[in-house]
Parts: sequence; C-alpha cells; structure tokens
Amino acid sequence: MGLVLQCAIGSTILPALFSYPGEVRLLIRSKQVRAVFKWQCLATVVMALLAWPLFGAPGAVSAVVGGLINLVAGGVYFAVASVGQLRSAGQVIQRAFRAEASKVLIIIIALWFAMTHYKGIVHVPFFAVFVLTALLPAVAFLVPDDALTAESATDATGSSNPNARS
Repeated sequence: MGLVLQCAIGSTILPALFSYPGEVRLLIRSKQVRAVFKWQCLATVVMALLAWPLFGAPGAVSAVVGGLINLVAGGVYFAVASVGQLRSAGQVIQRAFRAEASKVLIIIIALWFAMTHYKGIVHVPFFAVFVLTALLPAVAFLVPDDALTAESATDATGSSNPNARS
C-alpha cells in the first residue's frame, strides 16, 4: 500500500521514475511506460477510495492488492524487456516472449498468494481493480511520442527544446 500512497502523494521515489526530461534523470525513459504506470497508480488509488465506503477497510486493501499485482508484474515486464542490447529481430522477439512469460508468472504467483494468504480479501474490489489495471497497458498507444505537456518543451535551464512540438 505504501507504493500506491507514494504514487498518489508524489514522494521522493516516483518523481525520479515519472518526471519529465530536464527535471531529473529518468529511470523509465519511455513516455508510454511512464503514462501506463501513472494510470495504474491512479486507478488503484481511486478504486481503493471508492471501495472504502462500499466495502470498508478490507475492500480498500483488497483493491490496492489487486492493483499492486499488475504494477509489480508490469515492472518485472519492463525490467526483463529493457536489459541488455538487442542485435537482431529474433532477439527482440525472444526478449518480448521472455518478458511476457515473466509477467504472467508474477501475476499467477501473486494471485495465488493473495487468494490463499489474505483471509480478509473482498473479491469484488480485488478483481475489479486487477482487471482494470490489467487492461490499461492496452491504451498506451494513445500517448503521443512528442512532448506530453507544454512545460516539457523547456529544459531545466529554461531554454526551449527544439525537438518538442508546441
């Protein structure tokens, strides 16, 4: 739950992952990946807040657990997919399959662990948030490759970025 709360309040960990170029060094350079992680964090927090009055604290915690499963699995996918150099199209395909297999394995293990070890799980918010955060990466193509906002068109020195569109 700490990661989701840090995502919502913007503590010191996630700004390094999700900041715009020029502010700090980016750990995740892909705008699409950063956007999907932001959307998953936001969806998890919003759904947990909606689950609280309907299902109580166990429902909110279940919603957070459901969202965290896909956040962790997405992080594993990104880590496996982005390690090392690729020299051929075959290596790209092999890496993509390896990353997807790692993600599916993490999801299966995490679902099993949550369902067997968390006795107070509330299934409706748990699976609702799990499915929602699982579907969000499918809309990553909606994030443009150009500047996300007008603020990112200037770098840390305040000079204009010639590669950014206005």
